[in-house]
Amino acid sequence: MSILSDSDAITAVDDDGNFRSSPAPSTAFTPFSPARRSKATSPDSTIPLPKSDNMKNLFGAISPGSRGLKGLEILIPGPGRKTKSASQLRAEGRKAKGQSSIAELMKLDTNKPREQAIANGFIKNFDKKHFQRLLMEWIVEANLSFETAEHDKLRKIFAYLNPCVKLCDANLSATSIRRKIVASYEQHKTKVMEVLQSSPGLIHVSFDGWRSGNRHALYGIMCFFQDEKNKPRKIVLEVPEVSTRHSGTNIAAEVLEIIDSYGIKNKIGYFTLDNAENNDSAMAVIGGELGFDGRKRRGRCFGHILNLSAKALLFGSNPEAFENQLSGAAALSETEHDLWRRRGPVGKLHNLVVDIDRSDVLSYLLRGVQQADMDQSIDPRVRARKPLNIVVDNDTRWLSQLYMIRRAIKLRPYLDVMILKHKQAWEQDNRSKRTGLMRRSAVQPRICLSENQLSNKDWDVLEHLATILGFYEVTVKTLEGDGIQRKRKRGWVGSYGNIWDVTQGFEFLMAKLEEYKAFAADYPDPEHFRININLGWQKLNKYYTILDETPIYYVALALHPAYRWGWFEEHWGKHPDWIATAKEMVQEVWETEYRNLEVVLSPGNEPVAKRRRKYQNAFEEYCEQSRYEPSSRLSTPTTTPARMRSSATPESPRDEYEAWQQSWVPTDTDIRDPIAYWQDNRAQYPRLSRMALDFLTIQPMSAECERLFSAAGRLVTPLRSRLEVDIIGMCLVLRSWIQAKIIDDLDPLFVPTQIKVESSARSEAGARESMASFLGRARELAEEEKGWE
Repeated sequence: MSILSDSDAITAVDDDGNFRSSPAPSTAFTPFSPARRSKATSPDSTIPLPKSDNMKNLFGAISPGSRGLKGLEILIPGPGRKTKSASQLRAEGRKAKGQSSIAELMKLDTNKPREQAIANGFIKNFDKKHFQRLLMEWIVEANLSFETAEHDKLRKIFAYLNPCVKLCDANLSATSIRRKIVASYEQHKTKVMEVLQSSPGLIHVSFDGWRSGNRHALYGIMCFFQDEKNKPRKIVLEVPEVSTRHSGTNIAAEVLEIIDSYGIKNKIGYFTLDNAENNDSAMAVIGGELGFDGRKRRGRCFGHILNLSAKALLFGSNPEAFENQLSGAAALSETEHDLWRRRGPVGKLHNLVVDIDRSDVLSYLLRGVQQADMDQSIDPRVRARKPLNIVVDNDTRWLSQLYMIRRAIKLRPYLDVMILKHKQAWEQDNRSKRTGLMRRSAVQPRICLSENQLSNKDWDVLEHLATILGFYEVTVKTLEGDGIQRKRKRGWVGSYGNIWDVTQGFEFLMAKLEEYKAFAADYPDPEHFRININLGWQKLNKYYTILDETPIYYVALALHPAYRWGWFEEHWGKHPDWIATAKEMVQEVWETEYRNLEVVLSPGNEPVAKRRRKYQNAFEEYCEQSRYEPSSRLSTPTTTPARMRSSATPESPRDEYEAWQQSWVPTDTDIRDPIAYWQDNRAQYPRLSRMALDFLTIQPMSAECERLFSAAGRLVTPLRSRLEVDIIGMCLVLRSWIQAKIIDDLDPLFVPTQIKVESSARSEAGARESMASFLGRARELAEEEKGWE
């Protein structure tokens, strides 16, 4: 019997790489019998194969997976022609085992023209490139491993939802995703450069360092700008690796190189950085290169300042040295236990919650005490409660201490009972049955020792600290956003993270601490409370007094139509020299940088109907009370320093700054969005509005860098430790470009479709993301405590 009979077909490959059948040649291969092996062959006879030693010469050149072997697979059917390859079946128009057609999956009868048209339309309407774009965007935005796209279960889900995914070979491999990410980054960077270069105002920058889980020293470099419609935007510029020493010079070199790569050196505005010393030297280098005074262009992260003050409030002087003495281990050594105890009530509480957390016996005992008390209650709401666990703080992270204190205050009666029961159980276990006395070898648990017990005065101090730290919490929560107006959960439209609130934040917190300083002066005990309140106030005052290193904060508050110079006169009335200094700084910026600026008006945003917010925290209420009636600002226009006042003549253009100061109207008090106000007044004050928009969009905190690192942490998981540093950066950068809606299609090879995926929700999620992870933790704790109010 011949291997390929006359009735069989030889399959060929067409120009598209598909196999097509053609008539078989007249000459057929036949197997060789021993009787024929020695005979010569004629053109019409069978062709003998070489001897076994030379068999590899015939087939050796055909590598596995090559086109030659694939063709051979198609040519040769299985024994008895009962089995054929999938490729041969496709070439013959037949299905492989387990393969279903679209018509079968949809239960359509292809003999009926209408149902055949439905099947054809289903295949035709499947957009393979759009599917791949959505898949790739999901991988990048959700910080998923590239190998997720290859997961067998996920591909089965795709095939179940739409068989065309498999039939059209639309799935992506990890290698394909990586290749497309690189291509997307290179392609879209040009567009991002154009957007940045066309920004009508200054581009502000924030950067910070972070070490990834796979030991890469990365620097996140963010920028904040206004697009051609004066709408605030934010994106990640780059996430470079700084493999050299993190000196100010090396950091500045990386930042300058990236700024230059985007072609925006002449548009750089102000920087928001933390208080690290290397940032001081970095700004000196950057300023020298870009032609400005680095000190004047550098704002300090307000969140970092609050962190320093709160740590002084909790742990006294030199909290950094105290932090360095801690090992970071979950269990406390005797030395560390003693270090914490000497820090006062907060340290004693820390020791208590750590010992409970490390002991299953104590954890179950605490829950049991709560459950027994709730079961005895006649109040159904109390009986419906669930026992709470203690909250363990994160060494010297002040917000974690606040949450620890709040939970401990809520559990205070149960903690006392738990300690008493634990002590009774220990005494029972260690009492001699013969003498009834305690065994000499018995060691009393640490939480039962009198020096480790929290006294009533300790609990009073903890309650006061919880109140004070609550003021810090609402302040940092209000200032940690990105300053972009959005519709919030309760329906109101507003923004968090506004630069004009920084000066008010200092005044608000220092006033609260001064109240407690007066209270603590008459407080008999303990000394930690009196001393630490003063230390916290001093730390705030240190940075408040150096606000005038830069005009950022004074310009932002003075050009807010609801505050203007009236705020300064009200709050700084006892310090006229402060007011004079602030006014000189603002006037200097106006005269030297904006008064004679050539401006081109660009189209603005459409007005948005806004609903006023009803709920306000303590800091927001303080800011609201700083809005004054017209009578309190009548003196404002005459307070411009004479030596800085412009010398406008009838022939010269009017001074917009002086004209605006005299234009105050009562409705200005109700303005909540100064950015929208200045956009509406660009025609009347083209240069002053440019100055206002440049300063009002500066970030008060470097929180965006923290959010970036939070996303990077989810990207570089322990299972992705070999992820290359350039891919880490590209994923984070592309993710921010998508969320900013600067790019729509992630892959330039994908054809844009008419289906536009609305990304406003993604942008909103990005802004809320890790609104310092502490906010997420606060929500978790609130959820646990439902019913405990």
